[in-house]
Amino acid sequence: MKTKHLNTTSIILLLSFYLISATAFSQKVSTVYIGKNGKLTTIENADIIQKTRIKSASETIVQSLALQDSKWKKVYSEKLTKVNDSTYHIRSNNEKGESELVTRIYYPLADGTFRFKDIHKDQVIRIGNSLTKFPLTLQGEVTEFFQNGQKKSISVYNKNELISNQNWTEDGEKYIDNIFYSVDTEPGFLPGTKVLHQHLLQSFKDAGIDLSAINGSLIIGFVVTEKGRIDGFRILKGLGPNINNVAVESFANLVGEWTPAKLNNQNVRYFQVYPINFIYQEHHFESAELGKGTFNYSF
Repeated sequence: MKTKHLNTTSIILLLSFYLISATAFSQKVSTVYIGKNGKLTTIENADIIQKTRIKSASETIVQSLALQDSKWKKVYSEKLTKVNDSTYHIRSNNEKGESELVTRIYYPLADGTFRFKDIHKDQVIRIGNSLTKFPLTLQGEVTEFFQNGQKKSISVYNKNELISNQNWTEDGEKYIDNIFYSVDTEPGFLPGTKVLHQHLLQSFKDAGIDLSAINGSLIIGFVVTEKGRIDGFRILKGLGPNINNVAVESFANLVGEWTPAKLNNQNVRYFQVYPINFIYQEHHFESAELGKGTFNYSF
């Protein structure tokens, strides 16, 4: 009877341990608050919240929330599925519903940090160091590659905060260095958004483009320098060579100074993104409304 009692007790203890372990996995959540330029901060100063939830020994979910209209909205998520002790498959989804699969290989270092390699479609797209496994807390040098294998950037981080970078275009040409993508104060066009809008509209008209025949979005990016000039024009999403070229030439010929972006009370180079949305409606063109960095042309 004693032996039977011990065996029953062992089974109960094992079941209890399993239930406790499963509960621990499902409830283990950690939160990281990220401010301007990737700096780790508190919730009061955060622009991004990253929540990591360990669902099981083989599955981890990382969700990124951004502050939009005074509410935290999920903008990005990653599902990390463990292949072995060093390799994870990462399925990401953004707010537009776009999905991507990346394989990440971790190389543990003696100081408790990690070196990692991201692979997409059999091409290495990023190599660097991180203080943590997930989510990544970038530290030191991080190199990114285009899908064609060309080097995209070499950036230096300190506890996830971007310090500097070197950049190249997809065809291997040197691009502008030390560009920031998140700042305390974004740049502004001193003559005003109305002047900018009228200049863009006139450029399309002068080029003989039938605006009523265009339906879609064009996204142009360029660098606003620390001296208030613009350079490095790039089409991030195009609508054909002719329309793309007119958009680039229009910004290149824009007359007027820009107020530089500021980060930590210093003027910095900032990569500005401008979507131009062409919207066709069944009435004559009246005006184009300017949103934050967005031009909507309604017809």
